[in-house]
Amino acid sequence: MKKLFSLLFVALLAMSAWADTTVTFIPGTTTGNNSAANAADEMTLDGVTISGNKAALAASTYRFAAGSKATVSSSVGNIKKVEFTCEGSYSQSYGPDQFYGDGYTCQSGSHVGTWTGDAASFSLNTASQVRCTKIVVTIAEETVDELVAPEFHPNGGEFTGSLAVTLTCATENAEIFYFEGEPDGDWAGFERYDGEFYVTETKTYTAYSSKGGEISDYVTVTFTKVQPTVEAPVFTPAAGTFVDRIEVTLACATPGATIYYSLDNELWSQYIDPIPVTDDITIWAKAKVGDVESEVVSASYIKVIDTVDVTFDGAVDKGDGDNTRHHFTVVKDPVTMYVGDGLVHDSGHYRIYGPNDSSAFVFTSAGAPIIKIEFNGMSGYTASNLSLAEGNDGNWTTGGNDGTWEGYANEVAFNVNKQARFETIIVTVAAGEAPLLGDVNKDGSVNIADVTALIDYLLNDASAAPVEADVNQDGIVNVADLTDLIDLMLSNPVEP
Repeated sequence: MKKLFSLLFVALLAMSAWADTTVTFIPGTTTGNNSAANAADEMTLDGVTISGNKAALAASTYRFAAGSKATVSSSVGNIKKVEFTCEGSYSQSYGPDQFYGDGYTCQSGSHVGTWTGDAASFSLNTASQVRCTKIVVTIAEETVDELVAPEFHPNGGEFTGSLAVTLTCATENAEIFYFEGEPDGDWAGFERYDGEFYVTETKTYTAYSSKGGEISDYVTVTFTKVQPTVEAPVFTPAAGTFVDRIEVTLACATPGATIYYSLDNELWSQYIDPIPVTDDITIWAKAKVGDVESEVVSASYIKVIDTVDVTFDGAVDKGDGDNTRHHFTVVKDPVTMYVGDGLVHDSGHYRIYGPNDSSAFVFTSAGAPIIKIEFNGMSGYTASNLSLAEGNDGNWTTGGNDGTWEGYANEVAFNVNKQARFETIIVTVAAGEAPLLGDVNKDGSVNIADVTALIDYLLNDASAAPVEADVNQDGIVNVADLTDLIDLMLSNPVEP
C-alpha cells in the first residue's frame, strides 16, 4: 500500500524531460597530461572529449593558452550546451570573455561563459589565457518510448576529494528518483532527482525511473572514496656524472601535481624550468596535489673534468681469452673486464654465457671511476640479456641490440640472464681530479678525522655535507654513509 501511495504521488508531479546528459569536468578529477599550456593536450569523460592545441589539462585549473584553440566533441550525442566556469570573471585575467567563437556568450561580471548549439563538435579561440575551474557539457541523448532504468554518471567507482554525480534516463518525460543504500522494498527517504549532487565519502545509491504509474528496474552503484596518493618526481638525467654542464628536468606521473625542488632539503621552490647544473650538487624534489605530498627523492650529480674512452674490441683485445669456453680476463688500462663463463670467438666478438654458477660479467677500474659502459650487441644475443647485479647502482637501459650503463663506480657487475654477444664494449672513465669518497674534510686522505667531520654534519646539518660524504653514492648523506666510511677505513687503514 505504501508503494501504491508513493506511485500516485509520483504521477501528480510535473513531468520533465530527463533525456539530456550532463558531463562535468573537474580539475584534479578528470585530467589530461600537461601541467603547462605549451603543447597539445586532451581529456575524455563519458564519451566527451575536451582538447586544446596549447593546453594544460593536468594543471590545478584547466588552462588554454593565448592564441590557441579549445575543442569540445562528443561521441554519445550532439552537444547542446557547455558552461565554462573560469578563475577570473568578465574583463579579469583568465576570465570567460577571453574565449570567442560562434554560439558563445558571456555576461559582464560573471565567471561563466556559455556555448549553445546542436553539434557533435565545436571549437573556441582564445584572445588571452583562459583558466577554468569547471566545465559542464550538456548532451542531447536519443530518447525512447518504453520505460528504461536511469544511468549514473559516473557509474560508481573510486574517487578522491568530492565527486559530482548526475542521473539521466533515455525515456522521454520520465522522472528519476534515488535514495541512499540498497533497495529493500521500503520507499521511505527517496528523493526526486532535480540536478547533480556531490558525494564526499563512500556511499551506495539506488535509483529508478518512473512514467505513467510504472517504475523501472533498480540501478545500484557504489562510490568509494580513496586516499589520494602522489607519485614522486623523476629526474632526467638520472643521478650520475656529467661534463661541463647539464640541465636537470623533473616530471611527475600524477596528473595535476605541482613539483617542488630544493638544493639543501630545507628551502623549497616550485619547479618551472630545467635546473642548470655546473658543479657537484644534490637536488631534492617532491610533488604535491592539494594537501597530499609525495615522498622526497634526491639525485646527486658529480662533475668530471674530462673523460677517457676504453674500447674492448673482440677482434683485437682478446686478453687470455680464446675460442674455448672458459673464464677469461681482458685488461686495457685502467679497466679490467672479467667473464666468468665465455669465450672470444674467432669471428671477432665476445660471448658471455649464462645463467649458471660460473657466469659473471664484471668491469673494474684501478683508477678513475667508471661513468659509462656502452655495449654493441648482436641480433638474438642482445644487451637486454643482461641486468645489473644486486648491490650495483647506476642507470641501465637497453634498446635494439645495444645497452648502456651510466653511473659512478669503480666496479660494475652484471647478471647474465641469457647468452649475450658483443663485438665492441666502450667503457668511459672519469679523467682528471675526481672527488675522493670518504674525504669529508677534504684534506686529501680518508682517516679518523673524516669520521669526526661526518658525525658533526649528521648531528647538525647533513644537507651541508660535501659530495665526498655521500660514501655509498645514494644521493643522501646519513648514518649509512658513516657505517660505510668506517668499513672503508678498516679495509684501507691510513694514519691521520
